[in-house]
Amino acid sequence: MKKVYIILVLLLSGIVAFATDTKALEDEATKMYQEGNYQKAIDLYNEILADDMESASVYYNLGNCYYKLGEIALSILNYERALLLKPGDKDAKYNLKLAQQATVDNIKVLPELFLVRWYNAFVTAFTADLWAYISVALFIGFLIMAALFFYATSVSLKKSWFTVGVILLLMSIMTIFFASKQYHRMTNRDSGIIMTPSVVVRGAPDSSGTELFVVHEGLKVQVLGSLGEWYNVRLADGNEGWVTKADLEKI
Repeated sequence: MKKVYIILVLLLSGIVAFATDTKALEDEATKMYQEGNYQKAIDLYNEILADDMESASVYYNLGNCYYKLGEIALSILNYERALLLKPGDKDAKYNLKLAQQATVDNIKVLPELFLVRWYNAFVTAFTADLWAYISVALFIGFLIMAALFFYATSVSLKKSWFTVGVILLLMSIMTIFFASKQYHRMTNRDSGIIMTPSVVVRGAPDSSGTELFVVHEGLKVQVLGSLGEWYNVRLADGNEGWVTKADLEKI
């Protein structure tokens, strides 16, 4: 028992020390940013990410550093990653729009049905974890309603608790679905940013494939699949083609 206690103490001490070191790195990176030493700040933020300490704030700050250095594609990439982890971050959304204004391509987005646009905006309003917490809270509410239903002394109360319980259960199922959708977005990461100044999109995964059109750095594309050293991508206007993996970085 004593050995287990010692192991637990050592483990907790290690976690606290690791968190403290990460906080110190982030504070130092923030200081470097404020002093205008953006490259040093970038190195420190990347050091944090190398330790698997991924967070929306680190990506957001990285995006700011790259934007200050004029590295538009890298700033867009990191703002997108910040929004992937924290979809409702208004600062990241605003800065992303600023960075996108500096890109060359002006792709016309295919119009979506109002319901589809509303659904996508609603699902991406929260992270997968937050949707899961909401689902658990709703399910607990359903259990409470079920208990009240069984202990209710009148038919009218039973009907009320039953109706509210069914609604809460359906909402719980729905939010679990939203959580799984968001989790899929985070783990699958089927979007990417063009990182090369100018890229020829080809009709086949081969350097001799037909040249379809040209895209430029900073453009966001959907990754449909891959073959060897090539990605099959789709633009926001619906055009598709192939680019080499070296030209694109997944979000």
